[in-house]
Amino acid sequence: MASGKIYTRKTIAQVLTISEKRVKQLVEEGVIEEFSPGHFKLLPAVQGYIGYLQSQIGDDDSTSNYNVEKARLTKLKREDAELDLQLRRNELHKSSDVEFIMTNMLVAFKAKLETLPHKVLPSLLSIPPGKEQTEHLLEVLKSAMNEALGELSGYSPELFDEDAYLDGMDTEGE
Repeated sequence: MASGKIYTRKTIAQVLTISEKRVKQLVEEGVIEEFSPGHFKLLPAVQGYIGYLQSQIGDDDSTSNYNVEKARLTKLKREDAELDLQLRRNELHKSSDVEFIMTNMLVAFKAKLETLPHKVLPSLLSIPPGKEQTEHLLEVLKSAMNEALGELSGYSPELFDEDAYLDGMDTEGE
């Protein structure tokens, strides 16, 4: 079967393991060139058919696309599982939870600041005049400010566990 010999459509079909009808279709599509009607040179016919098959694999590489998509899906599932684990360990918090907790902490801080003057005024008025009056005034003010600032220092990862936070709010009101 040297490349210079001429072969019939039947022989080419047998070599390529396709039907004679398919060989005719490939000739019409320009994949395989006929040497003369119904006759072919072997090497160009095989090369043309191999090139055609390779182009089909390149155009519709469903196995490769499937594997790429499967790898992407696997990666997304892994990332989702990692995020879920971080949420359960309180290493990661939902933005809605952070907003809720921070809003509540700042509202409580604001309320403490707004009541501060009324709370400390009686203590300030009861300080007797004298040398130590300034020290007593500063002590009362510092104590009240530290109490107000305590509202902001109450961070704990457990605050971001919605159920635990709501349970804590129930016990505070009692």
